[in-house]
Amino acid sequence: LSCLVAAVALAGCAGLVGSDSPSVVEGTVTPAPVPTNGDPLPPGVTESGVSVVGLTETHAVRLRATNYTYVSRQHVVGDDEVLRRTNRTRRVATGGRRYAGRFDRTIDDFPVRALPNAIEYWTNGSVHATQRFLDGEPAVYDWSRGVQPTEDVDDSGVLSRVLRAIDVSVLNRENGVTLAGTTVRTPGLLPNPPYMTTPQNVSLTASVTDDGVVTRWRLAYDTTVENRSVRVVRVTRITDIGRTTVGRPAWVDTAREWEQARFRSLDGG
Repeated sequence: LSCLVAAVALAGCAGLVGSDSPSVVEGTVTPAPVPTNGDPLPPGVTESGVSVVGLTETHAVRLRATNYTYVSRQHVVGDDEVLRRTNRTRRVATGGRRYAGRFDRTIDDFPVRALPNAIEYWTNGSVHATQRFLDGEPAVYDWSRGVQPTEDVDDSGVLSRVLRAIDVSVLNRENGVTLAGTTVRTPGLLPNPPYMTTPQNVSLTASVTDDGVVTRWRLAYDTTVENRSVRVVRVTRITDIGRTTVGRPAWVDTAREWEQARFRSLDGG
C-alpha cells in the first residue's frame, strides 16, 4: 500500500501559445480586449474574466463523461540547463475510476537532493497496483483491494489553484478560447515546492474548448532553490479525448503475487 500512496501523491501534485516544450523560453503575453464575435464563450468564461469554479467543474464533468489521456511535463531550468524533469502520463477510462499511468522524475544537477524515481500504477476502481523503480534498483510491487486512492485524476484540483492564483482574461477566441495572465493574486496557491522561494515573473496560458475542457495549460515562473535562480515550466495537456483505452498491464499479476507472498509470510506460512 505504501507504493500506491506514493504513486497517488506523485501523480496528483507540483511561453506560451504554440509550444509544448517545457524548456522553451517564452515571451511575455499581455491579454488585450478581444472583439466579441457573437459566439457564446465556454462555461465559466466571460469577456471580463473567469469563474474558476464554473470552468473547473465543467472541465471535470466533461472529462468524467469520456475517456482521455493526461500528460504533464515539468522542467526546472538553471543556467540554460535542465536540472530536474518531472513527467506524468495517465490514461483514464470513462467515469474516472479506471486508469493507468506513470510518473518519472529525473535529476541532473538539482540543488535539493532527491533520487530518480519511476512509478507505474493501475486501478480498475477496486483493485490498485503499482510497480516502482528507484535509482536503478529492481522493481518493487504493491497490490491492494477496496481502498480508492484520492487522486486528482483530471488535474482539475491543481488547475483550480492556478486559476485562483493568477488573474486571467481572454487572449483570443480561435478554436474555443485562449486565456492568459501574468498578475499573481495569491502566490501561495501556485504549485511551488516549499524549498523554492515565492514565484516571480509568472505567466500562464490555457486553451479551453467551446464546451469547457481545458485541453492545454502552461505555467512558467522564476524562483530560487538554495540561492540558485531557476525557471520552472509546466505544460499540461488533455489528449485523445474519446479515443483512449485503458488496458490491464501484465505486471499487475506480479504485483498480486508479491502481495500474496507477503501475506503468507506474515501468516507464518
